[in-house]
Amino acid sequence: MAKLLVHRDARRRGVARRLLAAIDKIARREGRTLLVLDTISGSEADRLYRSLGWSEVGSVPNYAAMPDGVLAATTFFYREL
Repeated sequence: MAKLLVHRDARRRGVARRLLAAIDKIARREGRTLLVLDTISGSEADRLYRSLGWSEVGSVPNYAAMPDGVLAATTFFYREL
C-alpha cells in the first residue's frame, strides 16, 4: 500500500479503521513484521493512528504541500505486527 485516503463524505464512519485492519491482516499473511506510514501532523488521521496504537517516530517540518500550496509538518508512525 502506498497511500490510504478516505473520501471526505465517508469519513467518521469507521472506513479507515476497517481498511487499516484489512491492511494488518494482509501484511501478517504476507509475513510482514513492520508497517510505516506518515500523515499531516495534527490531522484527523494523526489522531486516528495514535488511537489505534501506532507509535510516533517523529515529525518533519514543511514536508507536505497542502492543496493551497502551504507546507505542513508530517508525522511518521510505525506499527510492529
